[in-house]
Amino acid sequence: MRKSILLILLAVVINFASVLEDLQDEITSLVEKVSPSVVTIFVIKEQKDIFPIPQMPFDFPFRFNKPFIRKERTLGSGVIVKYYEDKEIAYILTNAHVVKNAVRIIVKLDKYTEKKGEIVGIDTKTDIAVVKIPTKGVENFEKRLAKLGNSDELKVGQIVFAIGNPYGLERTVTMGVISALRRSIGITQYENFIQTDAAINPGNSGGPLVNIEGEVIGINTAIIAGAQGLGFAIPINLAKWVMEQIIAHGRVIRGWLGVMIQNITPDIAEALEIREGVLIAQVVPGSPAEKAGIKVGDIIIEVNGKKIKDVRDLQFTIMKIKPGTKVTITVLRDGKKLKLKALIGEYPEDKAEIKGKATPENLGLLLRDLTLKEKQELDVPYGVLVEGIYPNSPAEYSGIQPGDVILKVNNHPIRSVEEFFSLINKLRNLGRTKALLLVRRGESNIFITLDLE
Repeated sequence: MRKSILLILLAVVINFASVLEDLQDEITSLVEKVSPSVVTIFVIKEQKDIFPIPQMPFDFPFRFNKPFIRKERTLGSGVIVKYYEDKEIAYILTNAHVVKNAVRIIVKLDKYTEKKGEIVGIDTKTDIAVVKIPTKGVENFEKRLAKLGNSDELKVGQIVFAIGNPYGLERTVTMGVISALRRSIGITQYENFIQTDAAINPGNSGGPLVNIEGEVIGINTAIIAGAQGLGFAIPINLAKWVMEQIIAHGRVIRGWLGVMIQNITPDIAEALEIREGVLIAQVVPGSPAEKAGIKVGDIIIEVNGKKIKDVRDLQFTIMKIKPGTKVTITVLRDGKKLKLKALIGEYPEDKAEIKGKATPENLGLLLRDLTLKEKQELDVPYGVLVEGIYPNSPAEYSGIQPGDVILKVNNHPIRSVEEFFSLINKLRNLGRTKALLLVRRGESNIFITLDLE
């Protein structure tokens, strides 16, 4: 009996060893297949710093300032994903933060091959950039093209591999699983991150996250400082859409509805007996939403028949609709369903709109009116609540935070969101470049200067 048990255990061990050996062979084969598509991106950036330069005769405080150009050398990763039609140019996906402000880019394909890179386009709203390189002189370049997967089909628990150049250690491979999907960590405007515990470190940015089929399913982008096993990648379907926009237009053309939205909270869900949709907190004046008849307090539940589950769902749905397209938006208003027709606009370019009319986008402020109950709880007679801050915006740079209550602008009391933007526009029309905000934060009032340029 004992002999039989030992034979069975031995057979199990031998079989397990065989399975591990097969798995190891599959992994090494996968890495060998994907690695040629992974590149190292060396970047020289120029940063302008302002230093006080004393003049003769010396004056205090120094009144003269001159820009100092500082050169910064950084590196990241990228993955070759596409050929140009004549196969003389190849496209590389990487992160916007890897190549932004670059004055020179060198792409290292392998130990003996380097090419000068050129930025095709950068999209800071998703942190995606496309770089192109010439293929001349590189044999069998088609074998370097990565195969792209379908990130819409991912599931938590799937095995993944991160390949990149952490700290300059080229083609480092780490292994883990998909820890979560649809993560938002507050570093870009459009976020739908894949979370993984595959080790990602500085230098991995822009490199591929790969499934067990050898398909790229994400672009490694971020880590949380001080944390372990918390890496984040942009889903490849989003990265591919952005890339195609950049290649076709040199920039990303997004659909725009013109609403500030928030998720349905448990209290709202209980009060309205609804579990899906997004609540309209603000409608931008003159926007497609206003023209369609959408109002504050409406709940958007469908766009062209597609159910809208949450803020991210609506954000990405509208983003991918071509400007000029007419859509049917189903809203709940006072418990009744209404179907409204909206002509989707184009998301305003930051540079174009910043000099014009003040909007939530160009100031970077997501605001809403305070309820009577909130005024009583905060012990304020008026004000508007800051619900969100756009990344890389004047609001973010000024130090305004979500949860702040803006009480006054240049000593004028603010009683509504409409009044806030109206006053900001008046200041801009007068040629003012800054506004002084009185802000309630917690139990204290503070003054914050908001840049209007």
